[in-house]
Amino acid sequence: GYAADIGMNTMRVYLHSLAYKADKEGFKDRVDQYLTIADKHNIKTMLVIFDDVWNASPKIGKQPAPTPGTHNSGWVQDPGYPASIEEENFGALEEYVKDIIQTFSQDDRVLLWDLYNEPGNNDKGNESMPLLKEVFSWAREVNPSQPLSVGL
Repeated sequence: GYAADIGMNTMRVYLHSLAYKADKEGFKDRVDQYLTIADKHNIKTMLVIFDDVWNASPKIGKQPAPTPGTHNSGWVQDPGYPASIEEENFGALEEYVKDIIQTFSQDDRVLLWDLYNEPGNNDKGNESMPLLKEVFSWAREVNPSQPLSVGL
């Protein structure tokens, strides 16, 4: 409601594969609940799948307390590092990507998919390129009605 009151009409929402891994159906239910609330306020959503920014060691469970005065001090990458370059992880990541995109592939509350936020950030350079190419391939196999993007 606050966002709508100040004129926002689009939100960028970061998902995380570890939250999906911990509770696949609950995760999808929570995304759907968020989309329902946003839609009630005429807000469309850009869902972000992967991210190479900040803490490279994400973990399931209680997260560290934020560091006062530090921007995004609690933020974690997805899938993290070195997980993002280890091809043995790609099978589980493919399942996540395809399931999430398929679940919401025809949902008009989703404006577009940002498949990877800032690939190569945190001095990774081109190390994220194999996963970036795969995530586009996986998303195109699902063929959602929404556009696909990457935030470089």
